[in-house]
Amino acid sequence: MKKKLIKILTITFGSLLTLFWIGVMIMTFITKTPGRASLKNSKKGFVIPWTNKGYIAQGIAYDQDSDNFYLTGYMKDGSASPIFVVNKTKRKLITAIRMANPDGTPFTGHAGGLTLYEGKIYIAGSSDSCFYVFEKATVDQAKKNSTLAYSEILDLKTESDKIKIAYCTTRDGLIFAGEFFRDPQYLLPEKHQVQTEDGLQHALVVGFKPKGTIAKATVAYSVPDLVQGMCFAEDGIYLTTSWGLGKSYVYKYSYGQIKQSGTKEICGQTVPLFILTVSNATASYTLPAMAEEIEYVDGLFYINNESASNKYVFGKFTGGKWCRGYKFE
Repeated sequence: MKKKLIKILTITFGSLLTLFWIGVMIMTFITKTPGRASLKNSKKGFVIPWTNKGYIAQGIAYDQDSDNFYLTGYMKDGSASPIFVVNKTKRKLITAIRMANPDGTPFTGHAGGLTLYEGKIYIAGSSDSCFYVFEKATVDQAKKNSTLAYSEILDLKTESDKIKIAYCTTRDGLIFAGEFFRDPQYLLPEKHQVQTEDGLQHALVVGFKPKGTIAKATVAYSVPDLVQGMCFAEDGIYLTTSWGLGKSYVYKYSYGQIKQSGTKEICGQTVPLFILTVSNATASYTLPAMAEEIEYVDGLFYINNESASNKYVFGKFTGGKWCRGYKFE
């Protein structure tokens, strides 16, 4: 009887293990195979921190002076959102801090984007329509696993308009705040819509000049749905798009092909409008599922990915724990 029970348990365990690995292979095929060509032209940058501790990767920015990447995102358990500092050359986590509000309570925001500007770290405030600002030097000098409060707020809203900041980047003295649209979960103001040759686009990326606690809009880009990140490289603008288990894409727009298409009123300012669509992209590249923000460094595009988090899991078995540097040609 005992031997029979052991045999049954062994067969059951073996069957479950087989089903598990079949599932892994299926997930690998669905989420990784479509991006195989891009993966061949990439290299492992660094291991995304805390993927086994509940961290869900979102934003990424690079500081050339220190050779450090700065990362942000949110925690599966709803605890305080982190900022990580990772050295590019050493591929090593330098420090990790938890964000807090000025009153000391945990900051638990989505923190979907992060960028660096004039000695400060700007964290995307999503539906709060603002940036939460940290002093970069304070983060750099903080003890690992300590808690830091943001020092100021930069609003991107007026009484009649606002930008829901999902991702961000910088260029030529401007901070760019990007919106994410998906119907019906993530809706945006109708006044942000732009009719294009591809149809109606709903989201904007707006360039702002910071001035105290107020940001003045100076330029706007209409972008496709599902954009997760944006960066400016030597040869053009690059956008990442993704949703769920579907393929991720990177769209390139060469500077010489980007022409002004009228103007747009944003947060009380009339600004030049440029239209970036799927069809007018100079080139497109397919990546594995769940690509997030993108940063251009020394000829490579480093792209954060949330697939290896405890929330989505499958990336733990498909290489999703790596922030990879891609070369798009």
